[in-house]
Amino acid sequence: MKETKEAAVRPTTVDGARLWSTLQALGRIGETPAGMDRIAFSPAEIEARAYVTGLLREAGLATRVDMAGNLIATRPGRESGLKPIAMGSHIDTVPMGGKFDGALGVIAAIEVVRTLADHGTETRHPLEVIAFTNEEGGRFHRGLFGSRAMAGLLVPEDLTVVDAEGKRLAEHLAAVGADKARIAEAVRPRGALAGYLEYHIEQGPELERAGKQIGVVTGITGRFVLEVDIQGTTNHAGTTPMDLRHDAMVAAAHVALVVQRLAAEEKACRVGTLGVVHVRPGAVNVIPGAAHLEAEFRDLEMSRLEDTERRFVAACARIAADTGTKIDVKRQEIVQAAPTAARYREIVEAVARGLGHSTMPVPSGAGHDAQAIAQICDIGMIFVPSRAGVSHAIEEFTPEDDCVRGANVLLATLLELDRSLDAKETR
Repeated sequence: MKETKEAAVRPTTVDGARLWSTLQALGRIGETPAGMDRIAFSPAEIEARAYVTGLLREAGLATRVDMAGNLIATRPGRESGLKPIAMGSHIDTVPMGGKFDGALGVIAAIEVVRTLADHGTETRHPLEVIAFTNEEGGRFHRGLFGSRAMAGLLVPEDLTVVDAEGKRLAEHLAAVGADKARIAEAVRPRGALAGYLEYHIEQGPELERAGKQIGVVTGITGRFVLEVDIQGTTNHAGTTPMDLRHDAMVAAAHVALVVQRLAAEEKACRVGTLGVVHVRPGAVNVIPGAAHLEAEFRDLEMSRLEDTERRFVAACARIAADTGTKIDVKRQEIVQAAPTAARYREIVEAVARGLGHSTMPVPSGAGHDAQAIAQICDIGMIFVPSRAGVSHAIEEFTPEDDCVRGANVLLATLLELDRSLDAKETR
């Protein structure tokens, strides 16, 4: 009888006006004329946590903060012993960022559970809504902090860092009710969740360029970050003939072109960027004797990234020989790619098309909390277009209709997962 009642009141749409209103209200917390300034642990982010906590409690959820600072809200399910299905994202921003990155996923997850409550709908599985701590890494330059803590992926350096003001991470954690000494308590083992859904703006141009409404995310790209140190010879810029120079900056320019060529022309990986260049001694009348570069490559296939790294190192060796410099390349960081679960992709595709929306498969070039949570359970992601592909900037924008459309897909995907997941898989 309960199953019949459940089916009869199964909602198909969220309250779009309420979703947009709460999203805009959150966007006023930390808003400045230059963009959002709501970096993790700032007064604005702490205020945003309080606002989100209030919304969660209004929706009838019990809230808590784990020892990594993740805000977690729970709603019971009607079948005992089933593991929770989680939804979420983050509410911190990059400095001078936008209102939609992360925030849309949290607000939409809240709107989904509010809609369920409005219709008196009980799900089989318990539900969790999670706002993860310090996804952007804006204060300590160590992103996905809360989700990596939950997945047991933190490394010692994550806990020993200080910010630009010399303030320790432990001090910031205490301000949000967490505890560095007890951070291991935030770890959840593989299988602790039945599944995880993250709804997000695309942060890129592909959906808008293709005229598609919903992105069915195929996975989150892996990332190789490589440090390049070039040693040349410092000398006088006016008296040293060109054929006798060992110019570190010239070598660095060739390295930058290799990064571009590997990704853009040779298609060795999806994207490549050289984003850090430091040249010494840094005087216009001195031939640069040293340069430090940092390059990154991203792709959904880790084997392609490993091949790209080999080709990059070989190219740097040739540049060193041609320029009379010494070039050392070492890995700074490797982030594993996280493919979304095939079942989740199929459900997102089916429910979106069932709602009359156009779809396309898209990889995520940006990192997301789902990338870490993939170590715990299967993940699925839903994208909606970003106007002009802009993100991490004040111009970041996704229209109301698109935001509501994606939230309706999130609602339908959640309900279908809740219906179709085998109890044996989720106990």
